[in-house]
Amino acid sequence: MPQNLLVSVMPANDAPLPKIARSVTTAEARGTYVGHPGHPEWVEVLVDCPGAQGLFTYRAGEVQVQPGDILSVPFGTQQVGAIAIRLIAQPSSDLDLSSIRAVEEVVSPGFFPPTYWALLYQVSDYYCASVMQVIKVALPPGLLGRSQRRIRLTDAAKSLSASSAADAAAIGQLDPAAVLVLNRLQAQKDGDYTWQYLQRQVRGANRGLRQLLQLGWVESYLEPPAPVRPKRQQAVVLTANPPDLPLSPKQQEIVDVLKRRGGDLWLQELLQLCHTSSSVLKALAQKGVVVIQPREVLRTEAGLPLQLDSPKPLTAAQGKALTAIASLQGYAQVLLHGVTGSGKTEVYLQAIAPSCSRESLPWYWFLKLA
Repeated sequence: MPQNLLVSVMPANDAPLPKIARSVTTAEARGTYVGHPGHPEWVEVLVDCPGAQGLFTYRAGEVQVQPGDILSVPFGTQQVGAIAIRLIAQPSSDLDLSSIRAVEEVVSPGFFPPTYWALLYQVSDYYCASVMQVIKVALPPGLLGRSQRRIRLTDAAKSLSASSAADAAAIGQLDPAAVLVLNRLQAQKDGDYTWQYLQRQVRGANRGLRQLLQLGWVESYLEPPAPVRPKRQQAVVLTANPPDLPLSPKQQEIVDVLKRRGGDLWLQELLQLCHTSSSVLKALAQKGVVVIQPREVLRTEAGLPLQLDSPKPLTAAQGKALTAIASLQGYAQVLLHGVTGSGKTEVYLQAIAPSCSRESLPWYWFLKLA
């Protein structure tokens, strides 16, 4: 079997990262990224709305926006969530500036780190795919819809004192809706409520929240969706040293079945095998003979347990290729050349392995993978 492998390392392109397309339709264009010093006036966002294609341009206005922020923006007749993708110095020439609407507010600043978008740009450039295609694959589906916006008091608001004349005067200047929102949060032990709850409880909550955010008395953040909970089911486990107590014939049958089955069974399965009721099992549990407890049900097919694979010994050519790849720093293009059967896949696997620990990847990658 041929074992010749050749690694060719091509230097990464030092040109600026490709521009994400701005589109109010499905058209997308590539170009050079144009930064904007200071406070940018325009931002391109990905909106969380079924059927929306491409990126949409909004006016940042007085709102401090950075790539990776979660925003609230007007979209048609709705107010929807959006992700700030990039800042631009000037909108596309085909846009009527007077028709561009403003960002309502920043819901959660810095939700995605800037390095995440740099990675997506590189993937787009490398695979000659539009950045929109890469973003849609990379982001967890329904992220904004499944995440929950919350409002909480800041330390400045928690230190407000009713006996302070300055604090009382500041509160007296608040809009009535802002006072109601503030009172609701102060009455809650942790000073933290879902935005949906506050909107239901306070008329004009949007107006009140805006004022409290400007004062720095509250902050808005996005609570990520909870991970998928494991499926649990009741199991019956025979105790290691059961007390020497008299058992009824049915209780003794249950004990005998458990012993034959290795000492534990799912509750429903045991009830069916012994043609008994849960009350009999509870009586056994009260005697200390068995324990009834919830247990995770593995979502895998029944069968022999899978054995973890281990790295295979490398040939001299494979080892040389792996060493060349491992010595690279940062982003680089690599061509691994070898005929079928020369062991390229094993080189791929061993080159990737050091980067596959859960600790080295962002939490939202595992939302996507879960």
